[in-house]
Parts: sequence; C-alpha cells; structure tokens
Amino acid sequence: MPLFGKSEAKKNLIESVGSTPEGYHSTGIIQTMSSGHVSPLIQSKLIKDLENICIAAEAAGFCNYRITSHFDSVGSKDILFAYADMIKKD
Repeated sequence: MPLFGKSEAKKNLIESVGSTPEGYHSTGIIQTMSSGHVSPLIQSKLIKDLENICIAAEAAGFCNYRITSHFDSVGSKDILFAYADMIKKD
C-alpha cells in the first residue's frame, strides 16, 4: 500500500505521511493500535484499520500518518499506535 497517493482500497483513499493536500480539510484525528512483534504485517494491519475508519466515515483518506511503539515488558511484546488526520474534500 502506498503511503502517498491513492490506496488500493475500493474507495481509492488518499494516504499520506505529509500534510493535508490542497483542496482537502482535516475532520479530526483517527487512531488505532495493535500488539505483537514489530513487523510489516502489523504495520499493514494498522494502515488497513485507518482505511476502514475512513471508508466508514465516507472520508477521502488520511494524512499526517504517524506510528509510535511501546514495549510491554510484562507481555514481552510491542504495542504499536498509529494515528493520522482524516480528510475530506473542501
């Protein structure tokens, strides 16, 4: 899945790590989390979760995508948090 441009989702969502594209506005922050060992599969799941939130809200996509992690020493696993600005066309 691209991190800039159109996604492969049915709605052709805009996904960007950059700022809000011209002609769009932010409608709020969306977020998701997942736990396990850091891998591309978990990161893909986070992006898919954000896509599903956008589709459910009938948004154009998301921008300012960020991901952070925290190591849970009790469970010996990583907890990943993803957040972004949901955007809609002006």
